Amino acid sequence: MPVDVAALALRQLKDYDRHYPGLLFANPAFSLTLREAYDVQMQVAALRQQRGEVVAGYKIGCVSESVRRQLGLSAPVFGCIFENEFHHSGCILEAALYEGLAIEGEFAVRLAADTIAGPDYSGEQFPRALSSVFPVIELHNYVFRSPRQAAQELVANNAIHAGVVLPFEQPPLGKAEDLADEEISVDINGERQGTAGGTLGKTLQANLLLLAEHLQSFGATLRAGQTILTGSPLPLYRVKAGDRIKVRCRRLPEVAAAIV
Repeated sequence: MPVDVAALALRQLKDYDRHYPGLLFANPAFSLTLREAYDVQMQVAALRQQRGEVVAGYKIGCVSESVRRQLGLSAPVFGCIFENEFHHSGCILEAALYEGLAIEGEFAVRLAADTIAGPDYSGEQFPRALSSVFPVIELHNYVFRSPRQAAQELVANNAIHAGVVLPFEQPPLGKAEDLADEEISVDINGERQGTAGGTLGKTLQANLLLLAEHLQSFGATLRAGQTILTGSPLPLYRVKAGDRIKVRCRRLPEVAAAIV
């Protein structure tokens, strides 16, 4: 029986607006293919744009091979990010506006060109496609309602993306090779949760090309000025009211948020 993507998207958006995302998946009989899950995600994005929200970029998730194997995926997952869910370093976030609030510390890039393909943006020329690189705190509604279809649920719920905290300073990209081994750390309430690095190399280029191909299959394209979240090398960390979060790098501005 064909899936009514339009009806599912309306339900998904309604539940998201009520801060109870993905209630469809609480029904044990409900199922989607991965393509159908992306159809729902993109239709929700279209509905949000129709009411005036602006797609400000995209996220790349599940960059780890082990996570992809666990979810039965052969590639990263992708989601849309919206301008009205941007926050700035030092912000105060209300835990009640999210479900199962969790965070990741990761690098984001801002695109300098509408395309990242072709000879001008391959190999050593690739950094020309980027105008800046900076750390962010990505926010998530970390809830799965179905034990059976984690990948489809993840995708249909916009890769569980719920917003992003940006640093006030986003300096222009200098020599890309200087950041190839840049480390990123997550601190919660002054305690180091984890540190990882080496994610700004060839994997980034490959994942951005996959993102561009994915968007093309839905009639969308990358645009100069968009922000791309590149995927975290660290785990998700659940947070709660009273927590203070900092994401730190050695050569890039830190970003911070507090939960109330």
